[in-house]
Amino acid sequence: MGAILSAHIFNDGILNKDWEFMAKKLKNPWDQCKKCLPAKCCTYFAVEIDEPENRKDYEAMLWQIAHKGVSIYIYRKAWYLMMDTVCTFLNKDNKCDIYETRPYICKEHSIDSCEYTEVDGEYGFTEHFKSYDDLLAWIRENTNLRFKDQPKPEKKTKRKSRPLKTANA
Repeated sequence: MGAILSAHIFNDGILNKDWEFMAKKLKNPWDQCKKCLPAKCCTYFAVEIDEPENRKDYEAMLWQIAHKGVSIYIYRKAWYLMMDTVCTFLNKDNKCDIYETRPYICKEHSIDSCEYTEVDGEYGFTEHFKSYDDLLAWIRENTNLRFKDQPKPEKKTKRKSRPLKTANA
């Protein structure tokens, strides 16, 4: 187990000091699914996207990330679009209803890529843009492109009702 764990740690750029923490966390890595709640790997999926090359590409990414449950990350120089959405077959006990016939991608998901091994909410991404503002700030800092600030959505507030004036008042 040590060789598998250390290869994962060093390939993902996690520092040596985290190795002991990770080893303790994964005392029984083959039983990790029972400990992983709420079954992180079954609550999202990500697809690799082309690295943005021009303004049109960045505008499309800003549009995508403006949607709820969407984030973008860079991992090992590749760009990914992540959608937070729960698998239809994940039951209320966080078990797979089709485990015996689950898709190949689920079968291949292993300890080496398991989200259970994350440290402090980070997975070794080079960048993780969780909002429109995160991505826009990165674009401004890392490209020559300039975008206007988008107006913030108005907060819906209840209007205070004024007492009606009566004719006798």
